[in-house]
Amino acid sequence: MTRSTHAGARILFRRGAAVVVPPVSVPPGWSTACYSVVSPGTELRRLAATVNGADHEAGYMTIVGRPSGDQLLIPVPHGAAAAPRDPRGLPVPQGARAEHVAAARFQVMAALGLDSWVAHCRTHRTVLVLGGGPVAVGCALELARLGVAQVEVVTQHPRPALATLPGVTVLAEPPRAASQPIVIDCTGRAAQALTLTAPGGLLGLLGTPATEADLSAAAVHRHGAVVAGMHELAGHDGEMRRAMFQTALRWVTATVDPDGAPGWFARIPGEQAGPFYAALAGSRRPAAPFVILEWS
Repeated sequence: MTRSTHAGARILFRRGAAVVVPPVSVPPGWSTACYSVVSPGTELRRLAATVNGADHEAGYMTIVGRPSGDQLLIPVPHGAAAAPRDPRGLPVPQGARAEHVAAARFQVMAALGLDSWVAHCRTHRTVLVLGGGPVAVGCALELARLGVAQVEVVTQHPRPALATLPGVTVLAEPPRAASQPIVIDCTGRAAQALTLTAPGGLLGLLGTPATEADLSAAAVHRHGAVVAGMHELAGHDGEMRRAMFQTALRWVTATVDPDGAPGWFARIPGEQAGPFYAALAGSRRPAAPFVILEWS
């Protein structure tokens, strides 16, 4: 029997809606949730799957408190308590702001995926990023940390948060087809991203592809592109993930002022998550890329 690593998920996706459920008793000594971070793309797919499928616990980015006074960012559902000493956890230093932790959580995804691309990014000096959500903002933050001179971001977001980042140019429409030496897709539309990649160029898949058949091997072959999957767990051990997260957290803490970054962050009481998810799945998608659910 597999031992459970969490208990008391506070949000269930049920029949296409998000339902907040009451807290439950947790095993003695377990760490309880302080706040959690929404991952919109993954969560919307799971939410949609429950319209005709089984219920699903929502979320996988929860920060729990520890007796030592520091915290642990751990892949358990929103608001859940976690088993102590979970090896998957990323330590959060005492006093770290939730906004910085949220941004670093997405930045580390790009940091791990870009680890072997650093020289290429610096050589070409311009990287095209597709998307305007938290994955794209985290990617732009990491490219800035790496010293990439120019980042072009394609998004139709009316007020993109990353427009305020130095060295970032926001484009409402993509540049001409097959012209970009380095493209990083944060939207899950890999086939579209390939059409923007120059022949022989680099295409990074940071956003989860929408379907298994989204990008054909024949199209990649004809294009001569190098395609890299950028899933944060692929090829990276726990020690490297923890070290990279600390690097991202220190950098974003020194670089991003949450009080001076309007539109970047939204903090919502977890008990009020129902209306938030209704808006997220509908036409009134919240503008802030980083959404933090607070748990008492």
